[in-house]
Amino acid sequence: MTIKTSLKQRGVTSIEFPFIVVSSMVIVFGLVAIYRLMYTQTRVDSTAFILADIVARTFDGKELNPAMTLDERIDAQFAAEELLTIARRILPTGIAPENIGLKLEIRRQNPTSGVIHSAQRVAGANCIASSSIKNLSDLAPKSERNERSLQGRTATLVQATLCVEHPFSPDSQFEFTDLVLPNRLTSKAVMIGGRYAL
Repeated sequence: MTIKTSLKQRGVTSIEFPFIVVSSMVIVFGLVAIYRLMYTQTRVDSTAFILADIVARTFDGKELNPAMTLDERIDAQFAAEELLTIARRILPTGIAPENIGLKLEIRRQNPTSGVIHSAQRVAGANCIASSSIKNLSDLAPKSERNERSLQGRTATLVQATLCVEHPFSPDSQFEFTDLVLPNRLTSKAVMIGGRYAL
């Protein structure tokens, strides 16, 4: 009686073993896919923040030439392609350079006329911002300094939207488990310009 029971148990174990291995592999590959997704999205978020911070800290809105428009001032200080090159160096190496896009928006008040202007620059892959910088104008504080030229002046806003198309190369192990990773990752960072009170 004991020998027959032990033989039956061996048969059950050999039947259960493949199910346990397959389910364990699905769980492990699923965890790896989630880690890859979270890691890549975190890098995209931090890169968008770094680009917005670079522009916000270095954009000089002084009236060096009163005839210059906001677009001309941006072109004189920044090139969207150069910012995109910085983004390509920060992002994970597996992403193709042609799949990275950047949309840079700046909203600034002209100190002489008081009119608020917006300008944008786009580089790389098609990058669509989910919300325009005009919708975020309430975030810009107004100067409360006593100087006549600064009183009531609105801060400059900078928004960087970074888009990555096809961030993950198709791997056979993820196709095996039918895990679907997104084909597009987007991140947006908004900063207040550091020189608005000058």
